[in-house]
Amino acid sequence: MTTDDFFDDAPAKPSVKTGTYGLDPSAGKYMYPPPPGVVPPKGHRGWMRMTNLAGAFSDQKALQDWLEWKALMGLRASDGLIFDEWMAEHVEAMEPDQQKALAKEYGERARQAAGADAAARRGTARHNMMDTYFTTGYETGTRSMRAQLASALEALDRAGLEMLETEFLVWNSVAGGVMGRSDGKVLCRRTGQVGIIDWKTQARFYTWQNTAAQLDGYDSAEWIWRGPDNADGRWEAQEPNTLLGTSEHLAGRRVALVAHMPQAPGPGQLPVEIHEVDLVYGHAVLVTAARNVELRSVGRSTAAARRPAAIRPPAGVASTAIAG
Repeated sequence: MTTDDFFDDAPAKPSVKTGTYGLDPSAGKYMYPPPPGVVPPKGHRGWMRMTNLAGAFSDQKALQDWLEWKALMGLRASDGLIFDEWMAEHVEAMEPDQQKALAKEYGERARQAAGADAAARRGTARHNMMDTYFTTGYETGTRSMRAQLASALEALDRAGLEMLETEFLVWNSVAGGVMGRSDGKVLCRRTGQVGIIDWKTQARFYTWQNTAAQLDGYDSAEWIWRGPDNADGRWEAQEPNTLLGTSEHLAGRRVALVAHMPQAPGPGQLPVEIHEVDLVYGHAVLVTAARNVELRSVGRSTAAARRPAAIRPPAGVASTAIAG
């Protein structure tokens, strides 16, 4: 298992600054006004990221094992420099919340020292390269990256696809409202159908579950953000996507597309391949993930009337609850 099995998505755009909208890194949520007619729920503190919702009930054990491995390897890097710094911290005098925050900070530093963010950074570079080309026509990147760009353009042309736009934010009403950044939208020249496309840079697909849910979230989103990331921008209704599959077992079914362009150095980067992803399956995953988020919230609740547990009263003590 390598870093290429995880963290294949490009990080969200820069964080919120005064007077602008964007991603709040401390909360991990998008800070944008609600679309027209949408009333944010009570206690609203931003919109959940689409990728977080898509992975809300996937198997996280392998990922957790990988995170721990990288953190421990990072503690050994640079002759144990980070470990020395950690041991020098007076954590015994800290409150539990302070200890937790500091441990999280050191864990992230250790993972970075072990190269845990290398795959994500290479993936981001390829996302930027594709966006730059389709918005300006200018080719950037290393020689191997440009070879992937050429292969991606050939794959799109061979499939009869034309890029309509790249890098746009969407809002979907699922789970009370989630936001995400779609890599692009394509037109099928033969049928006139329009659909979502995503650049994926992982070496292999550990699972299609999260990807399918993420793409359905983009495809079925009701709103697209247009204009600058401030009060001059606006929400615009997304026209329904219509792309149908043409592969043997997805022919005639609603699909989105993945352009697979692995970023790891060495063989296996070419050719770039276009995959069809079943949106019927993706929608089932997304809805289930949304339900899981709701159930998780109930399970964590401390409100007596909401939490799914209570102390059983002594025998003979009448309860005001009505058995149902």
